[in-house]
Amino acid sequence: AAQAGNLGRPLRGIGDYLRSRKGVAQVALFNRVTGRTYLLRDGTSTQYTASIVKADILSLWLRRYQSRPGTIPASMPYSITYLLQNMITMSDNVAATSLFYFSGGCTTLSLFNTLIPTRHTHVGCETPTYYGWGNTTTTAADQARIVRTLAYPNDVLAPDAREYGLHLMESVEPSQRWGISCGPWGTSCGPPDYATPDPGVTVALKNGWKYLPTCARQDDSCPWQVNSIGWVHGHGRDYVLAVLITDDPAGPGTAGLDYGITTIQGVSQRIWHNLQPHP
Repeated sequence: AAQAGNLGRPLRGIGDYLRSRKGVAQVALFNRVTGRTYLLRDGTSTQYTASIVKADILSLWLRRYQSRPGTIPASMPYSITYLLQNMITMSDNVAATSLFYFSGGCTTLSLFNTLIPTRHTHVGCETPTYYGWGNTTTTAADQARIVRTLAYPNDVLAPDAREYGLHLMESVEPSQRWGISCGPWGTSCGPPDYATPDPGVTVALKNGWKYLPTCARQDDSCPWQVNSIGWVHGHGRDYVLAVLITDDPAGPGTAGLDYGITTIQGVSQRIWHNLQPHP
């Protein structure tokens, strides 16, 4: 489904493409140029965030410090900016776990999400054997709302907070800049460094990947969850995109992850093409 019941041009061809791929997909696109949101969903359930929840944790910490004297990031302790940088640019799980725990865990992040608001996101809580945040469940629509809070003026995050958050998401290390960067940064999007940045196009992203937690063995016999969210601006486009794909097929090594990345990049390329401005 999409706003006004019409998929429209931005998602043209996406449904047919996804039907040719394995896995269960959700796509949410907010086109700033038109102010419209488009949704495409295969299945009705929420999906696991894996590491894309780190953009949510980032936003929580930005709001916590934006009301203090000075501007972000100068007003933030070095220890916090160090953890935020590692969490976003390298997707460091230790940094994320530290920030999640010391912010107040699932209770605090859930409360913060009421400000955005998210409607179908359930934050994973710490257990005796797991840090919790990676098992947060969500929808592509909710993830698009979180990224919009970083990308565009709003009452939740101040301009300097947003600018710093986007800077971190624009600085993801090359081996992790796959996903929604493909298309905006060209069509040569293979590993190890994936898409080569185009100086005329800003891409601020966060990706997530993990074996499905419902699979007990947690090895390459398990299907994958693979996600990519972020903001794209340049060459006449300005949009937020979230693509979540669960049940990517199991395979040796990173085969399932690679399959999900390929699917997401196929979606991203088509949306970038569909949003090409008319002369």
